[in-house]
Amino acid sequence: MKQSLKIMIASIAFASVCLHPALCRAEAKKGLLVYDSIYSSTAEVAYWLKAIIGNEQQLDVKKIDQVITVKPYDYVIIGSYSKWEKPSPRIYKFVEFWKDELAKKQVSYFLLGGDWDETMVLKVPGKDAHLIGGRNYLYAIQENFPQIKPIVIGGFGGRQVMPTLQGIDGFMIWMLEKLAKEGAAWAGLDIWESLVPERVEVFGNDVRQKVLGLPPLSDAQKYRGFWTSLQPASLQDPTKQKYTVRPYTVNHNTAQIYFTRSRIKGDLNLGVKLLEEWAKDEGITLNLRKKSWFNTYYHAVKNINGKDMTIHVVAATMPDDPGTVHFAFRSWDKPDVRKPLEALITKAEQLIWSNGRKVDGR
Repeated sequence: MKQSLKIMIASIAFASVCLHPALCRAEAKKGLLVYDSIYSSTAEVAYWLKAIIGNEQQLDVKKIDQVITVKPYDYVIIGSYSKWEKPSPRIYKFVEFWKDELAKKQVSYFLLGGDWDETMVLKVPGKDAHLIGGRNYLYAIQENFPQIKPIVIGGFGGRQVMPTLQGIDGFMIWMLEKLAKEGAAWAGLDIWESLVPERVEVFGNDVRQKVLGLPPLSDAQKYRGFWTSLQPASLQDPTKQKYTVRPYTVNHNTAQIYFTRSRIKGDLNLGVKLLEEWAKDEGITLNLRKKSWFNTYYHAVKNINGKDMTIHVVAATMPDDPGTVHFAFRSWDKPDVRKPLEALITKAEQLIWSNGRKVDGR
């Protein structure tokens, strides 16, 4: 009887302690979100992410100037604007200095700037064509610091306010406008936005799930006020929009470029398999140029009339469009030369779209 009484008293004592949540739950993880920003867009997104991750979470949001150590934190989120297609020089120095400590922690990267489309390929005089946009801008920092294994990465797009751009930044935008063979969406605007809100929300929810073990927010859209504003796209023309949703399905045929883009139901493994099948059927050599867990870039080379000709092919998955694979095919050859390549691209699309895989819309 005495033994039963002791057990009952112990059970009641344990239950009363556990009625106090602070004594019952595991100690919350301590996080740091460190960011670098010139024109304040990255700062806006930093606090937007804090709201999604949870204002009740122990997450310090600090501009890079305010950070003297990363040691007290369990996880670190590192955000930056883009500079020459990668994070800012100060972010690089920060990661370089703290790389050994960061390698022990859960790290995530995000970046603003440029376009969001990770099927984009840029060709500039004197350089090899290469992937740009979104998470592609985070390739270099991961390659330079391989001891840091990011849990989550995000490339959101961003905002350009043309009248405030300084020095080299204004020149870069002008140069890209001249080089953009597929058009420059910011031309004629005072403010242009390429940021995709869904990407910020996916990133924040991924941190909640993969780092903190929390469920995703189903109503994360309620925090978009951190980004939206009444600032006009053009002071001269009130009808112009800062952000225009770009279509996933494109066929662009000009003197400068032949470019098509579409999407199918499936994953990246299926996308690669279909491209390999197309290459085998058409006698094409697929030279792998870049591969990540979210996209793959090939030079598809075929000898035509004794000359090797190249189609630039990208297959990519997008965080804001789950369950699909996006394909982009490009040729920069002159219109009278590229006709055989256009026919090959048509055959590729017939194959990847077959069996009801094509996703129409947008």
